[in-house]
Amino acid sequence: MGGMGFRDFQLFNLALLGKQAWRLVTETGNLWEHIMRAKYYPDGEFMTAQLGANPSYTWRGLMEARAVLETGMRRRIGDGKSTRVWRDAWLPGTNTGRVISPCVNGNENLRVCELLSEQVGWNLERVSSLFLPFKTERILSIRVSQHRPMDIWY
Repeated sequence: MGGMGFRDFQLFNLALLGKQAWRLVTETGNLWEHIMRAKYYPDGEFMTAQLGANPSYTWRGLMEARAVLETGMRRRIGDGKSTRVWRDAWLPGTNTGRVISPCVNGNENLRVCELLSEQVGWNLERVSSLFLPFKTERILSIRVSQHRPMDIWY
């Protein structure tokens, strides 16, 4: 019927905010990211930041967009040092990307690097002792680079 073809301005706005939120996650080091980090998440990262006591309108929008990003974001495993086993979405071939196996006491903060062997690949003994068999298969199917770059979001 004419017009610009926008169906839902709220969803369109959320998509644009999502793009800016993605920049905060992936493009660290630029001026805008430094300013937002200094004000809203000085000791952490954007994906774990809190809304805070007196957030700006922009920050509220970015936090709403973060919820959209979380549904599709995954971690690509490199060295495994920045990916938490039970909290981060890193497992391919699942809807949530998260490990659903029960967490053994004392392993809540386990990092993926602790599941890797010193040689190239996974520590089969450690992985099979912590996870259910079908999750173990899924984890062992992830290829690990011998160069061990940093983990990244995709």
